[in-house]
Amino acid sequence: MIKAIRKKFSTSEPFPFQLIFKDTKSPQSELPDHLHDWYEIVYIHSGSGMFFIDSSFYEMTAGDVFLIPRNTIHRAMPQRSDPITSTILFFSSSLLPDISLGEPFSLQAIFEQIRRSKQFRISLEAAEQDHIQSLIEDIRYEIESLQQGFHYASMLTLHRIILSLSRLQRSTYREPSSLTTTGAPWMKELLAYIELNYDDSLSLSSLSQRAHVSPEHFSRVFKQMTGMPLTDYIHTKRILKAQQLLKDTNLAIEVLAEHCGFQSMPHFHRIFKKVTGQTPAAYRKR
Repeated sequence: MIKAIRKKFSTSEPFPFQLIFKDTKSPQSELPDHLHDWYEIVYIHSGSGMFFIDSSFYEMTAGDVFLIPRNTIHRAMPQRSDPITSTILFFSSSLLPDISLGEPFSLQAIFEQIRRSKQFRISLEAAEQDHIQSLIEDIRYEIESLQQGFHYASMLTLHRIILSLSRLQRSTYREPSSLTTTGAPWMKELLAYIELNYDDSLSLSSLSQRAHVSPEHFSRVFKQMTGMPLTDYIHTKRILKAQQLLKDTNLAIEVLAEHCGFQSMPHFHRIFKKVTGQTPAAYRKR
């Protein structure tokens, strides 16, 4: 069974947005590996731990912001002795209209840049932390006060947060600096290898040989670090690529499935429906 959970949000809400304000979670209460159709911004107030996003591990510390594009596998792993307190913003793409206003900027561009660069974390200086926290407080006030236009005011403030983070990301961009996986230095290389070769035949035997460890050790460490067995991780990666191709191309489903590493159409359909809850044809039509 696929282990990555697809977190679902209501598609009928007039204001497709959720704010989880200063929530403290123990490791036991965190979701396992999951993904969803909404964007997500996570602001860390305090605590420490690790964040697994896509194929990278990051340390979490106060003042960090994590931007998570749609349909990206992620999992927070707070320290048991120092649990994370965070504020999370979930929102649909419908709240990010593509309005250029004569300049090369769009609200969704930062998430696409992050997806390409795989730099999901922005570490804020003290003044930047105060600014982002102030904007978050503004959204909280609007949602709790229920004054006229509170949805509109919340959306505008969300846009200000994204714009601020986009400017910071452009001014501070550097090569990705995800966490070195202590005790398993081969993990980072193997995750990158899977990312680039998801369409190849990837077996436990071949990957453990590449890492120069036993299959048993590989399986144990891989699941410990990512929260997923190897096969489930590879399947989910392939289905995410298939979703992208279904949306962005007119490739025949049979060709698309083979391009994503599936050698059997029944197998592709079965795994696709397990991960997404839909058939490939239904997903393309929506």
